[in-house]
Amino acid sequence: MPKTVTASEAKNKLGSIVGWVVENQEEVIVESYGEPRVVIMSFDEYEKLKALKEQQRRWEALDQLRRLKAEVSSHNKDLSEGEAMALTDRFVREVIDDMATEGKIRFERDNS
Repeated sequence: MPKTVTASEAKNKLGSIVGWVVENQEEVIVESYGEPRVVIMSFDEYEKLKALKEQQRRWEALDQLRRLKAEVSSHNKDLSEGEAMALTDRFVREVIDDMATEGKIRFERDNS
């Protein structure tokens, strides 16, 4: 179970608290007016937590993309593959034309 200290104690004994965290590989919860405000943890644990959060964010993004793919597929059940490709081609051309008009992309002319 993590150790809990007051904000005043953390301020006065930060060095020893950091040493305790590193030595025991445990977190210390810092409370202010009886409410948890921050946690002091080892840098290794912090890095692991960051990696887990990033992995979770990626899983959520992948799940969202899968749901979007299923939704789009359900809307286009009546299209043949050729019709879908034609619509895709048209959409891509429109986007490229818009980007060229806005000056976001330029094409070199072939003077041969």
